[in-house]
Amino acid sequence: MDRNLLMQPQHQKFHLEGVQHISPREAFEKLNNNTALLIDVRDKDEYEVEWIGLANVKHYPMREIVDSLEELPKDILLITMDTLGERGTKVANLLNMQQFPRVANLDGGIVRWKAENLPVEDILPDACGGCCGCS
Repeated sequence: MDRNLLMQPQHQKFHLEGVQHISPREAFEKLNNNTALLIDVRDKDEYEVEWIGLANVKHYPMREIVDSLEELPKDILLITMDTLGERGTKVANLLNMQQFPRVANLDGGIVRWKAENLPVEDILPDACGGCCGCS
């Protein structure tokens, strides 16, 4: 087990037994060192409003992840992420059941990531015309 992974989340209430969690700062470090892949499981409309713009981030919505399991590497830490951590925890649990050896949920999701002032890309309200309610 990676000593930087947590057995209990610190920034979200939802947890499933056996799912490990990782802090946003630790995840950012692993992503920058290319020792992890972040899997954004949010819906397309959420992802298009704001996303983590790093090279080793992939978007697989939760409802499509089962169809994408063969595309996921097994030789690197997979970090699941959603808005607050609930869907990410569920997908991490699924990946554990599918025998992926190193899986963790981003503790607190993108909300906690942003609270720690980590980089996020987003569309400007002028670019979308306010159609999504972001303005």
